Amino acid sequence: MADHRRAFGLRILNASHRDIARLKREGHVAEIHGNRFWNSSFLIMDYLRRHPFRKRVRVLEVGCGWGLLGMYCARRFDARVTGIDADGAVGAYLDLHAELNGVKMAFERKRFSQLTVDYLSQFDVLLGADICFWDELTPELFNMIRRARRAGISKVMIADPCRSPFEELADRCDDAFDSVERVEKWLKTPVRASGEILIVDF
Repeated sequence: MADHRRAFGLRILNASHRDIARLKREGHVAEIHGNRFWNSSFLIMDYLRRHPFRKRVRVLEVGCGWGLLGMYCARRFDARVTGIDADGAVGAYLDLHAELNGVKMAFERKRFSQLTVDYLSQFDVLLGADICFWDELTPELFNMIRRARRAGISKVMIADPCRSPFEELADRCDDAFDSVERVEKWLKTPVRASGEILIVDF
């Protein structure tokens, strides 16, 4: 079985890869579902192939895990990308993949609630995938999106396989904001994946 795969122009290591095993031995043990790459990022990557960002866009990937969605933007759009995650251990896996793919991506350990209006004002676009998996995350993410609007962010995109907390978030956004879209996506390659992308434009 291969210890890595290629998708959307990126090389992605599997959990069995020797470098992933090495990071675990060194003590970089993810605690908040950051132990592998999650597939909803592919839904946004596929969408962006048809609806690209402008070059040099400033991207914040929230709940970034290994950061592959941000790295796709860095490679495809020459984007300036920062990833944040509540689990500091994922930073080592992000750095490994950034080096492997020849891109630059900054990492900071932050929770959604720590993303102030001032901090968010550094970015044009906010992206997230597989980040709305607990009920208590719904109000945190909704409040973060409200702060993103105040900060001048132009677009928020969140992808999910349609768990109930995500459905609640989408409904709240639909009630609160003027331009909200839910895009259904199905992929057969590079993996079978399905879900929706919540897109909020300001």
